[in-house]
Amino acid sequence: MIKTASPILRRALTILTGGGLALVGAVVLAATPSPARAAQTQGFQISPPVTELALDPGTSTRGTMKVTNLTDTQMTLTLGKQNFVAKGEEGEVELVDLGDPLYSLAPWFTLARPTVEVPPKATKEIEYILSVPADAEPGGRYGSIIFDTIPPKLPTGQSGAAVKQRLAGLIFLRIGGEANEQLAIDSFKTSKTFYEYGPVLFQTRIKNSGNVHEKPTGQIVVKNMFGFTTATIKVDEKNVIPGAVRRLDTQLKRHLLLGRYTASLTLRNGAKQTLTADTTFTVVPYKLLAGLVIAALIFLLFFWKARKRLRRALRILAGRE
Repeated sequence: MIKTASPILRRALTILTGGGLALVGAVVLAATPSPARAAQTQGFQISPPVTELALDPGTSTRGTMKVTNLTDTQMTLTLGKQNFVAKGEEGEVELVDLGDPLYSLAPWFTLARPTVEVPPKATKEIEYILSVPADAEPGGRYGSIIFDTIPPKLPTGQSGAAVKQRLAGLIFLRIGGEANEQLAIDSFKTSKTFYEYGPVLFQTRIKNSGNVHEKPTGQIVVKNMFGFTTATIKVDEKNVIPGAVRRLDTQLKRHLLLGRYTASLTLRNGAKQTLTADTTFTVVPYKLLAGLVIAALIFLLFFWKARKRLRRALRILAGRE
């Protein structure tokens, strides 16, 4: 075992390192907050929440909806029917009594009963008949079956507020025939044009100028600055009601990206329409790049200052000094 290095070797190492060693490091920390969770409670639930039907003029169909009592006491529900219209751009609907007659469906419902008794923790089926008049125009009709709780009566002499719960089962009806199917891409863009890191959020707004609901299918192809495909993302299939604009959010779920990208959207409305749109965005992780540049400069500066020591250490090892 060699216990001591030669004086020449020790001297060369001391000159080369300047009497010590330096360590340069960079640490990047990324924290993603966990999504907040909210608990929701209700006394009952219905299924299915959405039903899609297709009927020809002059025909009818029977349907059922299930209602489940989630409480430990018997529940009495009243049944009704209403039309609905789009509210906002995120798929919400608003129940209305007097909607556009062109899209009204509620008058065509016949309910088997006005109320239903549901035992605790039990499920009951509600039957309905949907009859389409013989002179109905081709297109879409939109209605709902309403379930309302009956608020409990307060004891005599007491005052207060009683809570009434309401749920609606939505029904989308397509009447056979030559309907006016007309979709358009109102806008296609990212949530911002410059990102430091992904994910990248694409916002697609689709306008329905026809008279029947549509559920377009499609994808977004993302290419980098060199023309190579970075990702292909499927667009969610959502109904777009006539006269409404529906916003669809799609994510490119990648964290580390660099450069300018082009995203191309292609949507197909059955066999009748193909819709396209393009947008661009830029991703530069400038903090990470700045850290790498600084680290490289520090290493270059270290070797630049150590070049004389390196030459002298080599001369000592060669026995020239």
